[in-house]
Amino acid sequence: MNTPQGFNLLSASILMCCLFFSVGVYSVGVNSASENSADVNHASSVANIDTSKLGDIKAVKFNNPQVITSGLPTELQFEQLAQAGIKTVINLIPNDNPNALANEQQIVTQLGMNYHNISVDWQNPTQENLAQFYSLMQQNGDAPVLVHCAANYRASAFYYLYQTRQNIAPSMAEALTPWGDLQQSFAEYPQWKKLIEDVQAQ
Repeated sequence: MNTPQGFNLLSASILMCCLFFSVGVYSVGVNSASENSADVNHASSVANIDTSKLGDIKAVKFNNPQVITSGLPTELQFEQLAQAGIKTVINLIPNDNPNALANEQQIVTQLGMNYHNISVDWQNPTQENLAQFYSLMQQNGDAPVLVHCAANYRASAFYYLYQTRQNIAPSMAEALTPWGDLQQSFAEYPQWKKLIEDVQAQ
């Protein structure tokens, strides 16, 4: 091999190596930028509930920017909830309960929200009821949700147990503020004390 030819081959080899290195760096940069963009898009896609007009809902509790628990809203308040960004309503009142809103499903769905009902017997709340609730909350993901019952006893207890399952629960006293004096409430409603203790013992 003469010297000019060898020099040309060496130059070509160096040029190819530089080209492959540049393409590799560019590819890594694009992938990293795409991942960062995806994280930003996910964060921006998690909508927060506008609670500014929801304070009059019975026994309402603003647990975090995506979850409200409360007593039974009025028809007008369901409209306000939809305007505030609620996407899903989970009702824990049995359909045959005299405190139930007879046409609640129709009201909620006509306002564009998803509706689910779990008939939680006040005298006999079950772990099967809880399993249904856990499943609905998992399906709902980060979408803004209202969990309600008649007076935010069932709702706050179920959401507290869901948080316990997720290892993100506040203190029981903080989570169950709608219950008032917990010692007195649990003495009056021992079935709920037992449900909570059974779940916590698992």
